[in-house]
Amino acid sequence: MPIASDDLRLFGLDLRNLWHDLRSPWAKLVRTPAWAWLAPRVEIRVAGADAQGGSIWEPDARTRGFRRKTRASAAESAQNASDFAAVLLPENLLLRKRLTMPLLDSDKMVQALALEAANSNPFASSALVWGYAIDPDGAANAAGVVNVEMALASRSRVEQYLSTQAGVATGSEPEVWALLPQRTDAAMPMPGFGEARRARSGKRYWTTVGILSGLALALCVAMAITPYLQMRARAMQANVAYAALDKAAGPQVGKREGLVKIEDQVKALADIIGHRLDTLQVVQALTKALPDDTVLQRLQIEGRKVMIGGQASDSASLMQKLGSMPEIKEVRAPSPAVRQPGMVKETFQIEFQLTDGFGVSLADAATAAALAPANAASSAQAPASAAPAAAVTTPAAAAPAAAPPTPAPAVAPAPAAAPAPAPAPARTGAPSSAETIGG
Repeated sequence: MPIASDDLRLFGLDLRNLWHDLRSPWAKLVRTPAWAWLAPRVEIRVAGADAQGGSIWEPDARTRGFRRKTRASAAESAQNASDFAAVLLPENLLLRKRLTMPLLDSDKMVQALALEAANSNPFASSALVWGYAIDPDGAANAAGVVNVEMALASRSRVEQYLSTQAGVATGSEPEVWALLPQRTDAAMPMPGFGEARRARSGKRYWTTVGILSGLALALCVAMAITPYLQMRARAMQANVAYAALDKAAGPQVGKREGLVKIEDQVKALADIIGHRLDTLQVVQALTKALPDDTVLQRLQIEGRKVMIGGQASDSASLMQKLGSMPEIKEVRAPSPAVRQPGMVKETFQIEFQLTDGFGVSLADAATAAALAPANAASSAQAPASAAPAAAVTTPAAAAPAAAPPTPAPAVAPAPAAAPAPAPAPARTGAPSSAETIGG
């Protein structure tokens, strides 16, 4: 069964007094000297007992009442009339009481004094008018304890007194005050009359201050985040512009990548063509270099590397002869020469490298020479240019006509009178074997 409760508390906070707890620190802050300039400037014209012809009063935070600001004559008071008016009650309409209490907030002190006023009320409860003020000069004002001056009056007697005051402006209900005992420059309010109009004016003032403070804070926040928003907008614009530029430059970038691939292919093709061996020239050079008593049983070509094997009377002198030829280098024997018993000749295996310029046909040399300048020209121009592509796509058939004269091959052809054996067939770029070639 649910238990009914009127305890409005949340996390230890009394929700009924939440607004008071939030407003109280700000009210204390405004009463400090550093922030007192922010409080509204309220001037109240006072008439009545001991007013001495009229005077101007203002709120006093120390007494929670009012203090006299200036004393003026009746003519000056009429000339400099303020928006608010108050009437001081004479002593014969008041009942006074002095209390010693701890220093509390305004709301809590009003609640405590309301009980004291109800207990000390000689009038009807509906006809009671009372007010209080703190005596700033009391002897008990120490360690959080203050002297409180309290005044009680009958509402009917007060209204009767107000009707006799001619100095009050017609059509406006004045406030009702009572002087502090033995003081002519300090007064306490008696709520229930014209103080509501002044309260509404103060509320409008603080509402205006709050709105202006909010606008100032919003302006400061806007000033703080404006550079960030500007930079963010510029970054977004830069991203959009970059995306548009990237999209517009897409075809050119694709052409550039294609051109780079073609340049690499042309360069590789020029290297291959410029170093491709002519098998017939290799066979012709070996035929000229080998002695007549040498029998060549094996011929294998791998790139620029040539491996031969066969029989010779002196394999050492054969290696020396091959090493002395300018188009041959790095001559070595992977295995020692062997002379079989009863055999006159030695069985040998020799490996050597051919120079880059040896064994290249005239057509291959012309094609490589034509491709090399075209590749260099395309690299020097802009990547997006279409001119290198035209140079790359030049047919190989037209290259010999534009190529410079190619020097004669390093190995001269054999004399016509000398008998030349039929060369063995061989494949360029792959290992090849030949039948026995007679030296």
